[in-house]
Amino acid sequence: MPMFLEISWLIPGILFIVLPFVVILEYKKSYLGAILSIIAGTVATILSIGGLMEVLGGHTLPSGSLKFTWLKYGDVEISFGILADELSMFMAFIVSFIGTLILIYSLEYMSHDRERSVWAWPRYFFEITLFVAFMLMLVLSSNLIQLLIAWEGVGLCSYLLIGYWWWKPEASKAAMKAFITTRLGDVFLYIATVLAFFQYHTLEIVELNAAAASPMLGVIALSLFGAAIGKSAQIPLFTWLPWAMEGPTTVSALIHAATMVKAGVFLVARFYPLYQNAMAVAGIEPLVFVAYIGGITAAFAGILAVINNDVKGVLAYSTISHLGLLMLALGVGAYAAALFHLLNHAFFKAGLFLVAGSVLHATHDMRDLHKLGGLKDKMKKTMLLAFIGGWAIAGFPLSGGFWSKDEILIGTAATGDPILFVLGFIAAVASSAYIFRWISLMFFGEPKSDEAKHAHESNPIILVPTAILVVGAILWGIPIPYEGKLIPIGLILAESVAHISPSVHTLAEATAGSLLLPKELIMGITVATGFVLAGLMIYIYAIKGVDFSKYKGLIKAQNLFQQGTVVDVFYDKVAEAVFGKLIAALTAKFDVKAVDRIYEGLPNAMKRLGSAFAKMQSGHINTYMIIFVVGLIFVIGLFLMEFLGLGVLSMFLG
Repeated sequence: MPMFLEISWLIPGILFIVLPFVVILEYKKSYLGAILSIIAGTVATILSIGGLMEVLGGHTLPSGSLKFTWLKYGDVEISFGILADELSMFMAFIVSFIGTLILIYSLEYMSHDRERSVWAWPRYFFEITLFVAFMLMLVLSSNLIQLLIAWEGVGLCSYLLIGYWWWKPEASKAAMKAFITTRLGDVFLYIATVLAFFQYHTLEIVELNAAAASPMLGVIALSLFGAAIGKSAQIPLFTWLPWAMEGPTTVSALIHAATMVKAGVFLVARFYPLYQNAMAVAGIEPLVFVAYIGGITAAFAGILAVINNDVKGVLAYSTISHLGLLMLALGVGAYAAALFHLLNHAFFKAGLFLVAGSVLHATHDMRDLHKLGGLKDKMKKTMLLAFIGGWAIAGFPLSGGFWSKDEILIGTAATGDPILFVLGFIAAVASSAYIFRWISLMFFGEPKSDEAKHAHESNPIILVPTAILVVGAILWGIPIPYEGKLIPIGLILAESVAHISPSVHTLAEATAGSLLLPKELIMGITVATGFVLAGLMIYIYAIKGVDFSKYKGLIKAQNLFQQGTVVDVFYDKVAEAVFGKLIAALTAKFDVKAVDRIYEGLPNAMKRLGSAFAKMQSGHINTYMIIFVVGLIFVIGLFLMEFLGLGVLSMFLG
């Protein structure tokens, strides 16, 4: 009996239920509301793990058992419900588990905010709990309109949390940038919803995934990906994510690892059968388009992460790169590899953000990497956790990232497309360069600021959740005996979710003849290049301590690609030209030529109309009698013509 699946509605439900109590209790007494949030997150995690184990064990729920009808008109019915399949429960586990650890971490990291306002913590824990709740609702939605509501809820919460530090103008601007940029992508989800409803007369995800191939299905698939581009910060809508670092680091960790940006990847994965059935639109194959956008984004953002100078900015561009890698994997058909890497990325990226939070907490929010340094003696535990997380994100042996990156590159090689393979390879090896540059600049050399000199180690409330996440990123890559082979734990889970018999080289075996390079060579070149780049970064920044600030031209070029990249500046100029000048000028002209003339002409027209009616009000009874008689004759005439069959009255009355 699938006990956990039957109550799976409680996974998001428990978090929604406790929301008002979180605010009330936290306002009444510190930590009570926060602890309630953590308890609710823990319950959601337990339910998610239980549900995942049940679906992987072959249990299912009867169709419609967790649904209720919201709207019904004729044969059309829109229902809300829970889609508790392998993918949904897999995502629910990731969201609830990581979200709960971040809530625990927040107890210490956000402790100073209570000094600013009695409403600081009630607001924070309300918003972050709501954020997790909406993301859980999103991944468990059975219906596209329900998913759309949760999608908008996630966007709203990200706006509130990025701008949470209300005393920082930069945070407000970053929140607005994130909200507006992602809204551009959200328009495409509305388009996909409308097209799906009118074309197939259903919004049920299962039914849409089973829809027959048609040109409209391709349009829907591309529209869904348009929404994913915005939420998952893919080219061209990637510029909001680096600015989102103005929010608390806990929020950054949640957005990057388990909620906001994963929503776009999940959307493509959720509708993957639809993508496979979709026909080309104007010669564009939806999955090929997904692969190329993902690949270009992955390589481009990976390179930008190498030259970024912000503690959280490096991780932001890293996230964009890895999200692109996930899109690339989905686009080339490496579905199980994408799920495996999504799992790994959730753990090591959350862990690395919490490492960054530990450093920022100890250095009074000093985010400039070139003003840190020398923390290895003051923050030994944090540095160890940074190395473990760095090992995982670099994809070095025995980590989960080692296997998942390998599977993705095998998938790109299996397509026979050298461009996609090179893009994926650049993204994969760039991780080694930027993460070990990041570690070297923070922890090695001499302290370059007072904040770095007076840093101190974080307490266990910060270190323990961080340790669980970075160690988890390693554990997913530990091979265990399975069906006569040694298979990484995470790959067994991912391929079970993807309904593929576990095998380390599933993709390569299926298309061994079309691989651009042998799979062993792919693995060897990737790891070797990664080690070389990591060693180079350690040598330059940790051992030699090279100071690049004296190279003015290099610094000037580097500054073009920080948070405000040249792309971001270009977008701002276009927006200013279009909305600040062109539309403003057109609106002003319309105001003068149309609105003002209407405003000025209306009184005159009313005056003339009044004068015309005034002439009828002569005050003479004879005039009024004549008008009455003429009107009466007119009405009698109409009835006579109707009686004679001329139909004039019918024409007037319809």
